[in-house]
Amino acid sequence: MPTKVFETYIKAPVQKLWDFHSSASALRILTPAEQEIQLISQNLDVKEGALHEMKTKQFGIWITWKARITKVNPPHGFTDTAEKSPFKSWTHHHDFIENEGDCILRDTIHYELKGGPLAKLIDEIAVSEKLDKMFKYRHRVTKEHLETEQAKINAELFDSATSYVSDFELHEPKEEASTP
Repeated sequence: MPTKVFETYIKAPVQKLWDFHSSASALRILTPAEQEIQLISQNLDVKEGALHEMKTKQFGIWITWKARITKVNPPHGFTDTAEKSPFKSWTHHHDFIENEGDCILRDTIHYELKGGPLAKLIDEIAVSEKLDKMFKYRHRVTKEHLETEQAKINAELFDSATSYVSDFELHEPKEEASTP
């Protein structure tokens, strides 16, 4: 069974990484624009036992994903396991590791393809590289989002159902007291 591990150092506290990844809008932000996604589940809370359903377009075909959150350890990560996907099996560990006030994002994916004896060839030809690109994109976007001013702008895009709270405060200019 192939395993992939992706790690990125992020200059942000682990709680901020947790808040971002456990928000309802994170999946849309972390999905490349060229990959179409439809979120079927109304509730995308990261809670043990929660089932997240979505559809993604792969090679022009809509594929249903149902992933169950199987383990949650706030703010240090969570695990999801696919109950329905294009894979024979899929387990994804999202680990958020504290590192001297900053953090490390580590994604570990254990997967097995359908296709019997052809599965290894399919992985080598298409799947492995596609996963590499997707997770490198997700890590780059997460790092940029949490380390730059873009995080302040992106926070405004989050809907009211998210638990993400930006550390950005809007300071209204104070009106000068007028003299009569």
